[in-house]
Amino acid sequence: MGVASFLNEISDILAERNTSSRELAAIEFEADGRDVSLIVRREPHASWYPPLGCILGMIGHTCHEQGVAVPQLRRITLLDNEVRVELVDTDGQPGKVYRYALEVTLGAPAPEPAALQTRAA
Repeated sequence: MGVASFLNEISDILAERNTSSRELAAIEFEADGRDVSLIVRREPHASWYPPLGCILGMIGHTCHEQGVAVPQLRRITLLDNEVRVELVDTDGQPGKVYRYALEVTLGAPAPEPAALQTRAA
């Protein structure tokens, strides 16, 4: 099974369980993808955070283009400003790291700056 199909299955399973990208800090992979762990955030990401299907779809597309296999996946970290994908090489040693900026790569809107508060003197 290719990485794109594998990540689509994960996305479908999490959608069935009503788990969104806003709730996740990371997805970790062990044992050649047979063990998948979710790390949940204490506070959800912002409301504009891209949907999990979009994130995993983009990662799957990149992995397909780059010839990445499921056993190479180690961790997908969902940060406030980017998504980071950590891979291992064929020897199991740390390998490439892909970074996806949310606003540019995943098409999320840029967060609005906090409103300035003024005080009367």
